[in-house]
Amino acid sequence: MYKAAVKSPIRVFILEKSMFKRFIEWAEINNWNIEINEGTNDLPENILNRYSIDDNWMNFIKHFKLCENSDSTKWFLTVNDYFPVSNGFQWNEFELQSLDACGNDDEWRKNIAQYWDNHFPIFISVDDEYSYYAINTQNGNVVYGSEPEFEEATIVADDILSFVEMIIAGNIKF
Repeated sequence: MYKAAVKSPIRVFILEKSMFKRFIEWAEINNWNIEINEGTNDLPENILNRYSIDDNWMNFIKHFKLCENSDSTKWFLTVNDYFPVSNGFQWNEFELQSLDACGNDDEWRKNIAQYWDNHFPIFISVDDEYSYYAINTQNGNVVYGSEPEFEEATIVADDILSFVEMIIAGNIKF
C-alpha cells in the first residue's frame, strides 16, 4: 500500500488532524455542504479487494457522510458512496460509461478496465462537464480526468496530502 513520504506515524496523525480542520474551514468558506460521519464505516469488500486504498485518504474521508458543493454538482466520494445504489450516479460511473462506449471492442474494454483497476475515484463533478479526481494506486499520484476520454488523465498532485493542501490553498478550483 502506498504511504506518503512522511517520517513518523505521529507526524502523519498530526498532519491529518490539522488538515482535516483546515479543510472543514475551507468547505465552510466555500459554501460546501458537509455532514460529519458519526459512525465508523468500512468500504465494501469489493472495493477493498480491487484497490489498495491510501491510508491517508481513508483517515481523511472516513469523517464525512457528505461533502459536496452547494449545487450538489461536485462531491467527494465518501465511504457510503462506494456501496451500490439502484439509481443515480455510481462511484465508478465514468468507468461504466467508457465500457458502454466500447461496444464489442475487447482490446479497448481491456484497456479501460486496466486503467480503472489502477485508479481509485475520490471526487466527481457533473457541473460543466463530467470529470473526476482519482488516486493512482500504483504510485499514489492524484489524477484529473474528464469527458469524453476519461482515461486520458493528468497528474495534479504527488499524493493525497498534497492534493488536499492544494485545495485548501486554492490551487485546485472546484
